[in-house]
Amino acid sequence: MATRYKNLTVTIVAAVLSGSAPLLAGDDPLQAMLNQIREEEQTAGVAAPSSGLASAIQSFNPDISVVIDSMVHGDDARRGIGRILEGTDGFGPVREPGGFDDGFNLREAELFISSVVDPYFRAYTSIVVTEDDAALEEVVVQTTGLPYGLQLKGGKFLSEFSRSNSQHPHDWDFVDRPLVSGLIFGDGGLVEKGVQLSWLAPTPFHLLLGTEALQGENENMFGHLGRDDSGGTLTDHSGPRLWLQWIKIAPPLWGGHEAQFGLFHGYGRHQDEWDDGINDGWFDGHSRFLGTDFVYKYDAPHAYGKGDVTVQGEYMYRGKDLTLEASQSSPGLVGNSRVDQQDGLYLQGAYGFAPRWRAGLRWDYVGLTNRSRLPDRTTQRFDETHRLSAMIDFSPTEFSRLRLQVNRGEYFVDGEREEVYQVFFQALFTLGAHGAHKF
Repeated sequence: MATRYKNLTVTIVAAVLSGSAPLLAGDDPLQAMLNQIREEEQTAGVAAPSSGLASAIQSFNPDISVVIDSMVHGDDARRGIGRILEGTDGFGPVREPGGFDDGFNLREAELFISSVVDPYFRAYTSIVVTEDDAALEEVVVQTTGLPYGLQLKGGKFLSEFSRSNSQHPHDWDFVDRPLVSGLIFGDGGLVEKGVQLSWLAPTPFHLLLGTEALQGENENMFGHLGRDDSGGTLTDHSGPRLWLQWIKIAPPLWGGHEAQFGLFHGYGRHQDEWDDGINDGWFDGHSRFLGTDFVYKYDAPHAYGKGDVTVQGEYMYRGKDLTLEASQSSPGLVGNSRVDQQDGLYLQGAYGFAPRWRAGLRWDYVGLTNRSRLPDRTTQRFDETHRLSAMIDFSPTEFSRLRLQVNRGEYFVDGEREEVYQVFFQALFTLGAHGAHKF
């Protein structure tokens, strides 16, 4: 067998150096050779984890996919939907609020690479390419063999405190992000560098508990300016500056019914700068968020998704308690606090009314609680913002999806109500092997 390994190693190296296509092709000869080696090892009584060569061959052939997310968009907003989201009363100014240009948009092309590293680790990364730049959205290494239902994950990743935050845009049932998470964290959601520890409890139903220690770099909730970005006004705080805890419960149901319920909480340091042309200030303190989410699915006994149902919802509250550390316009208020309290929710559903066809509705409502207590001890109260969305999509195969969506929203910006209609036509295409989506 040693001679066979030697010859196979030469074959692999030659294939890699020549850049030959079989490494990524569906009829992969390397994978066939790998399977043959494993069969021979099992026949010879060699344990799978001891085969370094088998792991090396697998590392040459990770799962690679590209998802292309493009659309045509139009709205009747006087100042553009991005400006409206940025200045939504109570939540603004929102950094990176999202929004789309009128006409053609290439939202992103996402390159996803994943592979089993060895019997103990799995790794994956996603690289998002837009018309303007390329960004490393996620790069993760996670364990696969810890005892007692434990799993450790580290790197840069989308926090898993809620289902909507842990999903990539092409996984959403609607084109755009729910209002509450977009206004609290920005259009990119909560994605941070850090570590996550989760525990799958040995219960007769699914019970998963997790905690995350994150660097704390989200500008809207857990920004860090430090001495360098504040001209020496603010203090440096070393990371991790953000801590999360969450729990997910999936009770046993009958037939094709599934459901999951979650609770979550996050708390961390937050520094901010305020300058509206009249008042200015440097703030330092803490922010927190908490909430609950759920998802229900019904897998109907019909082909191509006919009769399938998905219902999903989330409520989230955010609070900021920041102390004014310095101000040129109001030096007498230094030492006083600014307290912001906002919340919101959404509820959505999708139904497969025909093979490969779905229709869905979503209702967003933010600002049930929407007030700010300023350093001068006055309190501002703001109106609610809400939005109704309807979509219909068609999936010719599992690798493509076409979607038409219409939004009608009533937004409050600078105390004025603005009604906005949006229309989207989205086209999603997947190239290559893409990993299975989470529940």
